[in-house]
Amino acid sequence: MGYKGGFVHYSQSMKRQDFNKAHGRCTKSFKDFIQYYEKTLEPEVFEKFLSSVDHEINLARAEIMSAPEGIERAKKLQDLVETEIEKEKNIKISCFKGCSACCHMEVEITNYESEILAKLVENGHVVNRDVLKEQSLRELQDKKWTKRLTLPENRCIFLGSDGACSIYENRPVMCRRHSVTTPPINCETMDSELGVRFFPRVDLLITAANEDPKLRIGPLAKMLQMELLK
Repeated sequence: MGYKGGFVHYSQSMKRQDFNKAHGRCTKSFKDFIQYYEKTLEPEVFEKFLSSVDHEINLARAEIMSAPEGIERAKKLQDLVETEIEKEKNIKISCFKGCSACCHMEVEITNYESEILAKLVENGHVVNRDVLKEQSLRELQDKKWTKRLTLPENRCIFLGSDGACSIYENRPVMCRRHSVTTPPINCETMDSELGVRFFPRVDLLITAANEDPKLRIGPLAKMLQMELLK
């Protein structure tokens, strides 16, 4: 790949309104990425850039959708995301096993990922069901999540006593894509400067996956609780 963010420069053009109509479920980060180039590229070049991005999203969607819906499709996306992240190992991150401020944040997952997590719990992975129930009753972007990042009641139910993820190999995509380059202590407050590492192609993959008509997205606790109650 040899263009902005790793995208090929195509000769075809695509209008912004056509791109928005075709890809209405972009992640916020990917929308910001597109907007940045809209501001910095000449209009003609930007429309060719959009055509390139459109092409890449369509290819990614076809590959993701080739896997059966449910757990297999979720794992397909996870594998693709891991492959992209592995390509950027030269970017040094400050995250380490045991730094867990981000494990006290609201995390959104898909209904396919909730199947993975529910299966783990049903097969004996112990979680605090009371905490799960309390968190599942919260509204999306509930203010309880932003009082202070390390509040015990905000602790992810899969966070181990050692401060490490107890389901690391099965963690959701949103957990996989999150990493920072700033000191870990900065993550413990809501007002510190954070250098969050951004992978354009990872967000492209998530955007492509979001176009699955059977995909639903919601807070981890709520999605998991619903799956366990089926």
